[in-house]
Amino acid sequence: MTPPRLENISAYEHSLLEYATPRLRQVSGLRLIGTARDKASVMSFVLDGYRTEEVGAALNQEGIAVRSGHHRAQPILRRFGVEATVRPSLAFYNTCQEIDVLVAALHRLAADRGRR
Repeated sequence: MTPPRLENISAYEHSLLEYATPRLRQVSGLRLIGTARDKASVMSFVLDGYRTEEVGAALNQEGIAVRSGHHRAQPILRRFGVEATVRPSLAFYNTCQEIDVLVAALHRLAADRGRR
């Protein structure tokens, strides 16, 4: 079996990013950080009413792996007016269905925000 070509992997990962971005924008109170057109398949965001580590822990409880924190990028984060973000990274082994699970979990968190 021939291994996938790097350009095919890159194109697939970018398609995942294009799938995820409008869905994340529909989550109430979620702010995407860094939305350049030709960026890597990494999404950074903050969610109103939550510290980033709270979002990371809640997603982890649902089996969704993300990083939360400053990601060693404090100067650029400060330029966006934040100190930390939640960062899911999309890779060739991810699927649109997994993105749907992430987005559904974030919708639940956003809905629960007022009950905390």
